[in-house]
Amino acid sequence: MKHRASWAAVAASLVVCGLTACASQAPVPEAAPPPPPPPPSAFVEQLDADGLFAFGKATIGDISPAGRAALDGLAAQLSSGPALDVVHVIGHSDRIGNPQGNLRLSTRRAEAVRGYLVEHGVAADRITAVGRGDVEPVAECKTERGQALIACLAPNRRVEVRVRFAD
Repeated sequence: MKHRASWAAVAASLVVCGLTACASQAPVPEAAPPPPPPPPSAFVEQLDADGLFAFGKATIGDISPAGRAALDGLAAQLSSGPALDVVHVIGHSDRIGNPQGNLRLSTRRAEAVRGYLVEHGVAADRITAVGRGDVEPVAECKTERGQALIACLAPNRRVEVRVRFAD
């Protein structure tokens, strides 16, 4: 009888183990991570003209370290990234001075950035350069005078680089 009871206990534990094993599910495999988003088909890089040029100047000579890093990074991205459709370099100035002088300055700045990008490997036939002068301000600064006005108008002194990649 003792053997029968121990066999019954063993059989019961096997049934419990068997049922538990049948009731448990196989581990669910983790879902594959979603694919990365496609690269953008276009973007706009805004460069601070005060970091690239001396006030009222259009030569990239005494460029700040931050300005050089921004230009170098942009040139590397454009020369080694996806195929380019077009790159528009647009120079802007503040309102200090006369409108014709500001238009010339903004055009020369756009051409200087275009030249820098070409010198650093960006295809020249994909880049245009144009100046807009002071007609598209982002800061108005109606009450400031002197150095405070120059500082306030700094956001208007910029070069935008609008990039569109080929499809």
